[in-house]
Amino acid sequence: MPDNHHGLNQMSVNLTSNDVLGMAQHPALKLAMKAAVDTYGIGATGSRRLSGNHDLFCETEERVAQWVGKPSAVLFNSGYQMNSGVFSILVQKNTLVVADKWVHASIIDGLLRTPATVKRFRHNDAAHCEAILQKMASEFDAVIIVCESVYSMDGDTPPIHDLVRLKHAFGAMLVVDEAHAIGVFGAGGRGWLHEQGALEDVDVLLITFGKALGCCGAMALGSHALSDTIKRRCRSYIYSTALPLPVVAVIQSSVAIVQGADALRHQLQANIQQFKALVHTESSTHIQPIIIGGSDDALALQRALNRLGYDVRAVHHPTVPKGQSRLRIIISATHSTQDIQQFSAHLTTKSAPYLAHVG
Repeated sequence: MPDNHHGLNQMSVNLTSNDVLGMAQHPALKLAMKAAVDTYGIGATGSRRLSGNHDLFCETEERVAQWVGKPSAVLFNSGYQMNSGVFSILVQKNTLVVADKWVHASIIDGLLRTPATVKRFRHNDAAHCEAILQKMASEFDAVIIVCESVYSMDGDTPPIHDLVRLKHAFGAMLVVDEAHAIGVFGAGGRGWLHEQGALEDVDVLLITFGKALGCCGAMALGSHALSDTIKRRCRSYIYSTALPLPVVAVIQSSVAIVQGADALRHQLQANIQQFKALVHTESSTHIQPIIIGGSDDALALQRALNRLGYDVRAVHHPTVPKGQSRLRIIISATHSTQDIQQFSAHLTTKSAPYLAHVG
């Protein structure tokens, strides 16, 4: 079936999907969804504060919290809903938020809806973060530091141990979005923070199920007090119809599968290393940006690769800085060695006329 926007077909090699472990097409999850529809029906019928709640929600929250390694969790319908709402219950009247300049738009939208004073530090620049804190932290009743563990456009990771040091030095709360890391890194897929030994120092952990878990929904994890406050005060949680129960059931099933998916994680890492060796990129994660520069050039390269049967997409300002349009390549555990070899050869050839920088 043709894709009217990109001239692609069903046989295209998908290099843009966040489904990096192949969970969205997992046979067991398809069966779990079908069985759950028969058991629970389709719609939740209301918010969790009214008719939409069910023991399955609470059970899933408990299982995910236990898996990840946090005391408690609250399920949201999506990462955007979570990030755009959760900061409303974290920010007090006189709060300074110091956020990495490249945190996701949903986080910025959430922060802008609060009375917080928001300052952005240069991407992955802990020294700049510290300079802001030294200058301003004493003027505020509360301080929050915000970053991601794997950044969605560059695939890089933060200086987390430096940020943890600053959290303790300034008595701050540390909030980390692990949307692109959960399921991919750490023992049992518990995330990049777990792999780095920094999980205990993170006060609020934000994860999603629509990427490596192949489903949808998101969770904010932290203390029991955090969960209680979200359920009492977070408007994006309270005033939204709950997820359908079959989706919640599939989240549970996916988590169970991903915990034991070490072979898939090893394959993903092998595929990443193969791609890096052939294309010589800088990112060490599954997100591999090919930075072209001009938006017209990036789009031309996208179309050239689309015509060869590769589903790749160009990303432009304002999603990325001006002059840094790129192809955002996502390496998956489901790509074959041949897929990566052939794509890398085509990418190298087709990008040569446009290439400003790779990595």
